[in-house]
Amino acid sequence: MKRIAVIFAGGVGARMKNSKTPKQFLEWNGRPILIQTLDVFEQTETIDGIVLACKAEWIDHTKQLIEKAGLQKVLSIVPGGESALESQYNGLVEAKRLFPDDAVTVLIHDGVRPLVDNSTIERNIESVESKGSAITVTPAIETVMVTQNGSINRILNRNECLMAKAPQSFRLDDIISVHNRAKDEGIHDFIDSASMMMHYGYTLYPVLGETENIKITTPSDYYMFTGIIKNRELGGLKDE
Repeated sequence: MKRIAVIFAGGVGARMKNSKTPKQFLEWNGRPILIQTLDVFEQTETIDGIVLACKAEWIDHTKQLIEKAGLQKVLSIVPGGESALESQYNGLVEAKRLFPDDAVTVLIHDGVRPLVDNSTIERNIESVESKGSAITVTPAIETVMVTQNGSINRILNRNECLMAKAPQSFRLDDIISVHNRAKDEGIHDFIDSASMMMHYGYTLYPVLGETENIKITTPSDYYMFTGIIKNRELGGLKDE
């Protein structure tokens, strides 16, 4: 059994309003966000390797950053796709190429979620290997409303709602199979791996994660990220 992280970082960071540097290469204390994300998986003992899907024109730069950081578990870097799901697929196919004969638990994670913790990764692995899937979630802390035709037509019970995070984890053969089915059927509008797996009849099991595991997409996310890091350095409050 192999446990492989597929990290996708193919975005350009348009919502970050930074035209020169993709968001995954923005730095905090001299370390790019992507390197901080990779390092969490590097330091998790049960992770056997990492496959990274990255913007093609940034691959050489990324290799230099990985070498400088001394990361040893990054087995391969492949070009990302036009969408997050395409980047994930490229990484999944590469993982299968590397381990064609092994049973593989694969953890799919955003390159711009550097605050994921080892315990969440471990719980993902345990859930996949006992149940077949793991979707990292946190409880909804605000009211969720559904709109239709410009007005609010339904207010959901917050106690029944979960917020999807990452990683989203599966058996490698299962997730590649549904990607291939979606390609054959010309379906390209799935929100994420979880929605794709559910569409094709797989049962999804939630794994509780930390609210700090934010995705850095906008400037406000970056400011929140730096605030969390500073708070940690000062020994501040942690999630209960």
